[in-house]
Amino acid sequence: MAESVHVAIFTDFHPATLGGVQTAMRSLCAGLRRLGHRVTVFCAPAPGSVASDADTVVLGALPISMSNGLPVVLPTRANQRRIDTAFTERGPIDLVHTLTSYGCGIAGARAARRHGIPIVQTMQSRDETVIEKYSPAPYLSALTMRLVHGWFVPLRGQPAHDGDGRIARLAWRPLIAQAQAADRVIVPTHHFARRVAAHGVDRPIHVVSNGIDDDLLERVRGADSTATNTGAPLRALWCGRLSAEKRPLEAIEVARLVEECTLDVYGSGPLADRARRAVADADLGHRVHLHGEVDQADCLNAMRTHDLLLLPSDCDTQGMVLLEAMAMGLPVLYCDPELSETVPDEGGVRAPDRSVQSLATVLKALARDRTRLDAMRRTLATHADEPRQSRHTTRILSVYAESLSAPDRVSGNRVSDRPDAADFGVVGQDEQRD
Repeated sequence: MAESVHVAIFTDFHPATLGGVQTAMRSLCAGLRRLGHRVTVFCAPAPGSVASDADTVVLGALPISMSNGLPVVLPTRANQRRIDTAFTERGPIDLVHTLTSYGCGIAGARAARRHGIPIVQTMQSRDETVIEKYSPAPYLSALTMRLVHGWFVPLRGQPAHDGDGRIARLAWRPLIAQAQAADRVIVPTHHFARRVAAHGVDRPIHVVSNGIDDDLLERVRGADSTATNTGAPLRALWCGRLSAEKRPLEAIEVARLVEECTLDVYGSGPLADRARRAVADADLGHRVHLHGEVDQADCLNAMRTHDLLLLPSDCDTQGMVLLEAMAMGLPVLYCDPELSETVPDEGGVRAPDRSVQSLATVLKALARDRTRLDAMRRTLATHADEPRQSRHTTRILSVYAESLSAPDRVSGNRVSDRPDAADFGVVGQDEQRD
């Protein structure tokens, strides 16, 4: 794309908060700006008093939080006015790119329609798995999401079920409706592209991996690092948001069962107190260390001094932490078969199943035979530059170019003209191969 474009990115996660979506978004924004494009981010507020930069527009949130502790945004009239004012004052906006399918993502879809500009939707959340396995009230959560989303972004016709149960069918419907309301859809992996298409999404689907900021990689790789110690206990690392679907408590339990290892946990979130209690109750303070929230550079530096990434999560589509481990040459122990697409062959080892005991058995074997880890590191060295954001930004721009040049836009699902949330009592397949 030769000409500069101004992209409005909509996400339900503030760029300053912790998480894979946020990390990928920051890398994308940096990559676009480095090539001379403008980016304005529309997002939910960050918990606490985090200042936003000049290119971020914070939308109003409800006085409640999602199960992961982050604020809830709805497409209210007040938020619509805030978006339209920003579009006018900061415009012209050439394209809307929505990264989520919740309140801010809905608001982005509605804004694109109001202003007559194309919309690209990134889909990378396995909501049906997260809700089924980790929501305290799965059916109620899925039904609420389906009803609220359907009010603003209705889905014409019945989506394909692909063998789903009742909860999964409810959880998939908002994802499908959001994708069908877009001109182009981006997903990070081929396996997720197949699942999205199998559930009835007929928009052009482009597979584009997430990436890591090039400048950050250069800074981290240029710093000194401590060599891993072969005679000491195996040094395992867990990094992410301390929430149920990331299974940090299970990671601590795995470490408890394997005395030949230590575990460093980087991250914060709603399970922070339970993680501290789990370490204290099992008297693991000498082997399991909770470091709290750190920035991406600190996480990458930690990866250079550890022996293994422990990843017990079973509902990631790709996982930024996997890309970070690949870039740092850190072998991975994981359990989700769908992550095998991201982990290079011979660059990690997958446990036979998701159980703590299965992960612990493999970790114990690796702790006793480090030669397998050496082989994994050699493999990963050949893939170290694949996560660079610069390798993926041009493909994102090609999707933008297709959307901008398409003669017709979203001829199927339309974003609803129904009233805003305030009006019902809420205040305010063309799969592209690598």
